[in-house]
Amino acid sequence: MRRLGKGAIALIVIVLVLVVVRLALPPVLKNVINDRLATMGAYHGRIADFDLSLWRGAYRLEGLRIQKDGVPVPLLDAPGVDVLISWRALLHGAVVAEVDFQQPTVHFVDGSDEADSLTGAGVDWRERLDDLVPISIDEIRVHGGTVVFHNFVSDPPVDLRMTGVEARIDNLTNVRDEAGERVAGLTARGRMFGDASMELDAHFDPFGRMDEFDLALRVLGIDLTQLNDLAQAYANLDIESGSGEIVLELEAVDGRLEGYAKPLFHDLKIFSWRDDVGKGKNPLRIAWEALAQGVVSIFKNHPADQFATRIPISGPIGDAQTGTWQAILGVLRNAFVQALTPYFDDVGPRRRDER
Repeated sequence: MRRLGKGAIALIVIVLVLVVVRLALPPVLKNVINDRLATMGAYHGRIADFDLSLWRGAYRLEGLRIQKDGVPVPLLDAPGVDVLISWRALLHGAVVAEVDFQQPTVHFVDGSDEADSLTGAGVDWRERLDDLVPISIDEIRVHGGTVVFHNFVSDPPVDLRMTGVEARIDNLTNVRDEAGERVAGLTARGRMFGDASMELDAHFDPFGRMDEFDLALRVLGIDLTQLNDLAQAYANLDIESGSGEIVLELEAVDGRLEGYAKPLFHDLKIFSWRDDVGKGKNPLRIAWEALAQGVVSIFKNHPADQFATRIPISGPIGDAQTGTWQAILGVLRNAFVQALTPYFDDVGPRRRDER
């Protein structure tokens, strides 16, 4: 009986300690995380709440938000981030985490200068992720994500969205394969430009300088009129009708980006005498659209009524910390614009004050 009494007391003490830890840790850890996110160069962040589940070996960050002063949208807005101990890895003697982002939104902004642009440049985000998850991460999953590209100062303003993103990044642990390399995989699926289907696959070294990777993107079933804001802002064109698809392949080796973008457009119509001339557009704008339509007509496959081109991509990424994402964003934007303005160079966004 005495032994049973001591065992019961010990159990009660353990339970009380766990309860005290459960109640005391969340506000302390919330403050620690917010202190670490408070200053990140041009960016700053915070979480709204922190929840701990000792039984599951998990915790949850609520209301994670990272933003930049002077920009009207945050770089990241994540309502919920779940961090769980990977029991699969634990059985093999490793303590690593699996991270789930629930319905996050990522914003990129092409501004008039660096101060009002939003690209994530200037911050080592792997280091910031270490602040949120202080143990090794094996896998990151994204559920119901959104990626938005903005230009608030162009004419018209641009707002392009990738929605319903389901993504997974695996093999993030610091383990080399038989060839001595560390290769993580990224797969993503979602919708772009309204209802076009998007598929993305990539491989990269999660602990390297991010100057070596490969990426393949395919977007199918594009309603080209959904690109009108982009086409008007960057190419001074508006699309009357058409559909299409685009394939993009990139490979970076030793900091140099090589690849191509291959758009294929069906029934592409840029110029309409009735709609463009009849609406009293600027004569120079009418002439430009008519010229672009003429180029498309000359080079398209007339029996299939489709226009295809291959846009080569080549050049240095730049600084490994900041240049990779800027290079990829620029490639994605310019691939669509160049496809709509074949053989014409020096296309830039029209600002509202240039109307």
